[in-house]
Amino acid sequence: MHRGIALFGNNISYTISPIIHNTAFRICDLPFLYITADIEPARFNKAIEAAQILNFAGANVTIPFKETVLNFTTSLSESAKKIGAVNTIHFDKGKVLGENTDSVGFYRAYTNELKSLENKVIVIIGSGGAARAVCDTLITNISPARILIANRNVERAEQLVGHLKKSYNYDNAVALGMNSTALQQAIEEATGIIQTTPVGSGRYADQSPVAESFKFNSEQIVIDLIYNPVETLFLKQAGRAGARTRNGISMLLHQAAFSFTLWTGVTFPMDEVTPVVMKHIKQRTQEESA
Repeated sequence: MHRGIALFGNNISYTISPIIHNTAFRICDLPFLYITADIEPARFNKAIEAAQILNFAGANVTIPFKETVLNFTTSLSESAKKIGAVNTIHFDKGKVLGENTDSVGFYRAYTNELKSLENKVIVIIGSGGAARAVCDTLITNISPARILIANRNVERAEQLVGHLKKSYNYDNAVALGMNSTALQQAIEEATGIIQTTPVGSGRYADQSPVAESFKFNSEQIVIDLIYNPVETLFLKQAGRAGARTRNGISMLLHQAAFSFTLWTGVTFPMDEVTPVVMKHIKQRTQEESA
């Protein structure tokens, strides 16, 4: 009998996580089945309860629940506690264990790019759970000169700035509004720009988080954590200016590998899963552009 593992999120029809994990389960001959659960925010608690009743092994947690889920965990890993967000939970004997695999996934996916950002100015678009994990990676591994955090709700960005000061003793973070002149200037001057919001995918696929007038340049590294589409409007904007761009596929795979091992105790078969995922993405891209 197969044990369930779910992805909890809202508006997640774009996800390819079931392809990743079910391929890995099949390759490793493991009795698990990965499913998606598109949940209305007000019913998130019911989803957690249902998964436990049905003896699920665990779940991934994505937008908009990475911070909400903290209220439903029995214990947190040191990483999840420090970041203040959870993207993976493990059910164990009635307990809900919270982990954050985004930070490790981000670092493993973009190690080479991050080396070029040491002691540089970095702009992060968004201030949710993914942004928190990215900040953890940056501060812990490369010591940015400054981190500029832009969000539509400036108060949310200010909260993350406060969190970085309190949890990491990092004083060089600044909050910005998305439509501010300061953000436009920051994007023009920053060496690294990391986009962590869902704008550019799903129902927002025809949008970019920044105006067309914002200027990128060929000295920049621009990362969008979105993986479907493989090139968002945001990346296209940066690419036209000659910036070095990366999408979120590699991070998705690396954070999935960490989650997979947490649930199963087995090493994720990265070399076997990656070509399957890339083939699926290529087919989906062709179908959507037809």
